[in-house]
Amino acid sequence: MIAENDPRLRIVKKDGVSIEIAESKKRYVLPLEDVVFLPVNSVSAEDLCKLFTSGIAGELKSMGADNIRKVHVRVDEGIGQGAGCEFEIPANFDNKIR
Repeated sequence: MIAENDPRLRIVKKDGVSIEIAESKKRYVLPLEDVVFLPVNSVSAEDLCKLFTSGIAGELKSMGADNIRKVHVRVDEGIGQGAGCEFEIPANFDNKIR
């Protein structure tokens, strides 16, 4: 998982086969097939929780589940470490990932 919006990273997609990620003085080259880009600033439990909660709410809304008003998600990184968040689904929710 790569945080596509992380301002500290310089991401270069090379030849459709690999990506190069540079951060500070470190450089990583990874096979593109092993990478998932996420539209977040970091892959912290907090940011993943917000991404998942909004995505689940959007899917529910697109499926016509108008009776659901809130979605709660918890992402755990390890025992006792994680984040939870709640998303209230507004009536005019546009189904776009936040």
